[in-house]
Amino acid sequence: MSAFTAAYMLVLIGGIAAADWLVDARELPDETSQGVYGVLVVAAAAFVALTSSGGMPAVVAVVGLLAAFGGWTVLDAYTAFRYEDDDTHAFLRGVDDDGTEAMLRMQTMNAVNQELKNADGPRTPSELADALDMTETRVEPALSYLASKGHAERVEDGYRATPPRWGRLHPVVAFARWLPRRVLAPARRLRV
Repeated sequence: MSAFTAAYMLVLIGGIAAADWLVDARELPDETSQGVYGVLVVAAAAFVALTSSGGMPAVVAVVGLLAAFGGWTVLDAYTAFRYEDDDTHAFLRGVDDDGTEAMLRMQTMNAVNQELKNADGPRTPSELADALDMTETRVEPALSYLASKGHAERVEDGYRATPPRWGRLHPVVAFARWLPRRVLAPARRLRV
């Protein structure tokens, strides 16, 4: 590794560490670090373009992909900060910074989802709470979130697990549907 490459790597790692420290120390929005990461990726693309020899197609492709991804990351961070998404489900709002509450909510959601999958019929929130040794106030938001994501459906006075529409291919199809929405999220925010 040349001294120039080592210096660039040090700047890159230092930039990431500095961005994380600033976000924590100054209580900046989370999008700040994402924007800094995007700028650093664009800088990495510029570094590769400046230090590579010639216009080899592989190098041009890597530089183009890095620049496009870095630019998209900056745009995504800016639009997420400027046009804050208000479609976050209540189950995901109000989570503390240290991650304890987020972990507890994820465990609750997973336990409720597994209990619904293992049940022979619809289950009410109180039945689920009793089976999982939880309170209904913990189970109901998880049920609501699972229903909003299509993993559970309301029937009569209870809920049941929604069988995957695509069988074993369901995760692949879900990813293929999610990816374009995620890539186009900045454009959607700008349009609104």
